[in-house]
Amino acid sequence: MKAHDHASPPGKLHRLERALVAFNEAVLIGLMASMSVLVIVNVVSRYLFNHSLVWAEELSRYMMVWVGFLGSGLVLRIGAHIAVDVFQDLMPARIARLMRLGVLAVLGVCIVAMGWLGLQYVHFAWGQETPVLNWNFGLVYLAIPFGALLMLLHLALIAGPYVRERAFRKDGALSGEEATL
Repeated sequence: MKAHDHASPPGKLHRLERALVAFNEAVLIGLMASMSVLVIVNVVSRYLFNHSLVWAEELSRYMMVWVGFLGSGLVLRIGAHIAVDVFQDLMPARIARLMRLGVLAVLGVCIVAMGWLGLQYVHFAWGQETPVLNWNFGLVYLAIPFGALLMLLHLALIAGPYVRERAFRKDGALSGEEATL
């Protein structure tokens, strides 16, 4: 798994990519910070005041679902998902590129399938309400198609460098190798 600098997409595409990543990161940071504060406040409230916020656990669980799906695209772009690289390391460069192209195709198909099935699940759950908050369950499960869409966008943005040289985007804070340690 290599993560090195390569030519950034040209002009507008690069700015759109940076905006997508910045927005994706901001939403994740907001969700995780809110979730952390909510859990801490609930624990303090429970032990100091003997009063639990009954909705806090449910809300933090739904936030965690969104964090998982919205964060998967960012993890994909730095190459931190589980992968088996040994086969392409043993192959000549041309065959290794073909293997990476196949991996890209399989990933794309799986992500599209996840998004499609996620939309069906949203439709199925749309009329149901969450137990405590009485929110529409379909809104909770919208994380699946939104996450799939973000993963497809991130996959498209790293596709060329990945196929050509097994390169991933570098993140200022974390590389794929560091994320897997």
